[in-house]
Amino acid sequence: MTPREQAAFVAGIQAARQAAMMAAVTIEVRDDAREVRQQAAAAALHGLAAGLKVAFLDMPTASDPAVK
Repeated sequence: MTPREQAAFVAGIQAARQAAMMAAVTIEVRDDAREVRQQAAAAALHGLAAGLKVAFLDMPTASDPAVK
């Protein structure tokens, strides 16, 4: 991937994470936020945001001993 393509990819992942977090917070401040369905939806969105970060933004570097 070229540096420009990589920057666009990272920007897209960050935008997806922000959208997931915004949706989760929106659900959490609703009047019915204490309902199990709403709590599950918010937790799933938080998980999506965390998963995107781990999978795509916390990439190991070549100096990491776990990377061969």
